[in-house]
Amino acid sequence: MIGRLQQRKRLSGRFLRGLLIALLPVAAPRCAVADWQATSEALGRRMGQFSAYLDKAFRKRDGGFAGAKDKLAVIVAGKSAGTGFIMRVGDSCWLYTNAHVVKGVPAADVRATLLNNTVLQLGACQRAQELDLVRFALAGPLPAFALERNVPDIGETVTVLGNSDGRGVVTEIRGHIIGVGPQQIEVDAPFVAGNSGSPVLNRAGRVVGVASYLRNCRDNADWSKSNTRYNGIRRFALRLSSVRWMAMP
Repeated sequence: MIGRLQQRKRLSGRFLRGLLIALLPVAAPRCAVADWQATSEALGRRMGQFSAYLDKAFRKRDGGFAGAKDKLAVIVAGKSAGTGFIMRVGDSCWLYTNAHVVKGVPAADVRATLLNNTVLQLGACQRAQELDLVRFALAGPLPAFALERNVPDIGETVTVLGNSDGRGVVTEIRGHIIGVGPQQIEVDAPFVAGNSGSPVLNRAGRVVGVASYLRNCRDNADWSKSNTRYNGIRRFALRLSSVRWMAMP
């Protein structure tokens, strides 16, 4: 994805440089050298502005931080730190995260703070059956993600946005889907502790999963996994498309 963004920026730069060269034979006879230098500098500044605009526009479209920052929350629950995100289901908004992030902590003691320092007022809590997921009801209309209902593709570009290492700052981690199952996907985006509860977004900015756990699959005794990606750390995100929810007491 970053390679594509850089390619788009290079193409826009080439276009503007070509335009500058094309104008040179016409402009040069009509203005002094100083005037031409000023024109060239102005066009150079416009080129930089145009390149920055393209970068921002494509990042927002491609499921990056710019289009998501008002829907993300840093969660603190006792000694645990993780990530939450707002997603709309029908006419309701919910804050989603992993159950292990808030395990053993009363809902009243779970603190979810948006990046503009707004503390969310959490309502009723529901837990997913058989999966490590919870969600809290939210009042009022809020900026919210949408769920991707279609089965994702292997090789699809994704972005994980969350509180990496539990340090209270959201980071952007890019990668790809490398495995798809009925209830989870595997990604190569190198998320870590603190990213639990982070949304995994596709290029359209829709949620394809919730970053949930890592598994250490190193096994030097198993020769069949030698020199493969299966002999290392693997990362999984839980899918939300078919979750059944139950109310928590």
